[in-house]
Amino acid sequence: MLERLRQSLALRLALQYALVFAFVAAVLFGALYWTLADALENREQTAVQARATELASLYERGGTALLRARLDRDSASPSARSFFVRVLRPDNELVLVSVPPDWIQTQIERLPFPGFTLTRPTYAVRVPQSALRDYAIASRELPDGNNLQVGLLVESQTVLFAPLRRAFATVGAGALALSFAVGVFLAWRATRPLRAVADTTRRILATGDLAARVPGPEGKGELAALVRQLNTLLDRNAAHVRVLRETLDNLAHDLRTPLTRLRGTAELAIPDGGDPAETRAALAGCVEETDRLLHLLERLLDVSAAEAGALKLNREKIDLRALTTRAADLYREVAEEKRITVALDQPQPVTCSVDPVRMGQVVNNLLDNALKYTPPGGGVVLAVREEAGRAVLTVTDNGPGILPAEREAVFRRLYRSDASRSQRGLGLGLSLVKAIVEAHGGEVSAAEAPSGGARLTVRLPA
Repeated sequence: MLERLRQSLALRLALQYALVFAFVAAVLFGALYWTLADALENREQTAVQARATELASLYERGGTALLRARLDRDSASPSARSFFVRVLRPDNELVLVSVPPDWIQTQIERLPFPGFTLTRPTYAVRVPQSALRDYAIASRELPDGNNLQVGLLVESQTVLFAPLRRAFATVGAGALALSFAVGVFLAWRATRPLRAVADTTRRILATGDLAARVPGPEGKGELAALVRQLNTLLDRNAAHVRVLRETLDNLAHDLRTPLTRLRGTAELAIPDGGDPAETRAALAGCVEETDRLLHLLERLLDVSAAEAGALKLNREKIDLRALTTRAADLYREVAEEKRITVALDQPQPVTCSVDPVRMGQVVNNLLDNALKYTPPGGGVVLAVREEAGRAVLTVTDNGPGILPAEREAVFRRLYRSDASRSQRGLGLGLSLVKAIVEAHGGEVSAAEAPSGGARLTVRLPA
C-alpha cells in the first residue's frame, strides 16, 4: 500500500505543488521582510541624518555655544531630547555631549567613535547595542575638523520582526499543509480518468472483455480527449477482432468444401488398376480446386495489403468512362446469357488519378456482383459523373437489394449473407473493392436504388 502511494501520480503532483507553493511563499515573505526592514532602516537613518544636518548648520553659524543653547532649548521636546549628540575632536576628545535622560552610562560608553573616513556629508550606520536595541548613528565632519555625532536608540530589527517571523512560520506551515491536502484532492480528481484507463486496461487484460470502455469525463480537456480517443481505439480494435473472428469462421467454412472435394477426388485416383481417363479427370478436378484455393488466398492477400496501406498503386490520369466501357464489353456475353441489359450513363468525361489496373478490378467486381444478383430480364446501369469536385461511379441493379443491416457488413472479408450462399463467389469481391477505393483516398457505400435493387457508389478525388 505504501509503495502504491509512493508511486501515485496524484501524490507526486500534490507534493510538487506543495513544494512550489512553499518556494513562492518563501520568496514573497523574503521580499516583504526585506522591504519592511529597508523601509524602517531608511526612516531611522533619515531621522538621524536630518538631525545631524540641522545641528551641523547651527555649529557652523555659532560654534559650540549656539549648539549647546539649541540642545538646552530642545530638552523640553520629547522627540528632540531622545537624540544623543556629541562633538569630538580628531583625537576623540569630547568637546560637547548631550545625553537623553533615559540613557544609562553603559549605553553611552558603547557608542562608537568615528574611526572611519567620511565619504558623504552625513554618514549613517546601524550599530547593535544589545540583544534588544540598536544604535542609529549619523556622523558629520565639521568645518573646524571636529566630528558631530548624532545617535538614536531604536528597537532591534531582530526583535522587531520576530512576531512577523513566528506568524509566517505558523501560517506558512498551516498553509503548506492545507495546500498539500488541496493538491492531493485536486490531483486525485484530475487523474481520475487515468485511473479509469488503468482499471479498464487491467479488466481487458484479465478477462478479455473487449466491450469494456473507459467512463470518460465531459468537456474538451486533454484527459477527456485522451479518454475519447482511447475508447475509439478500443472500438476499432474490438471491430477488428470481431472481423478477424468472422473472417476465420468464414474462411474455415469456405475452405472446408474445396478441401473435402480435393481429398475425395484424390482418393478416387489412388486405387491401382483404375481407368486412366478417370484418373486424369480426378487430377484435373484437383488442379481446379487448387486454383480456386489459390485465387482465394491471393484475393485475401490483396485485401490485406490494401487495408495495411502496402498496396502499390501506379497512378495515371485517366477518364473513368474508359474503365466502365471496358467492363461492359467484358461482361456483355454474361449479361446476354442472363438476358440482362447493361446501360452506360456517362454524359461527360470524368478524369482522375488512379491505378488503371486496380480501378479496373473495382469496376469489374461491382458489375460482376450486380449481374450475379440481377434476375433475368433485369437491367444494370453504370454511371460516371463529377459531383462537388469528386469523381462518382455508381452501379445500379434491380435485383433483391441489400438489407439495411447488411450494407456495412457486405464489405467485410468473406462475408456472405444467407441469401448469397447459393451464389458463386468467394465473398471477397466487395471487400477488395472497398480496400482498393480507400487506398486511392476514396470511399464506397451501398444503398437502395430508387426503383428497387441495390446501388453501390464509389467516390474518388477528382
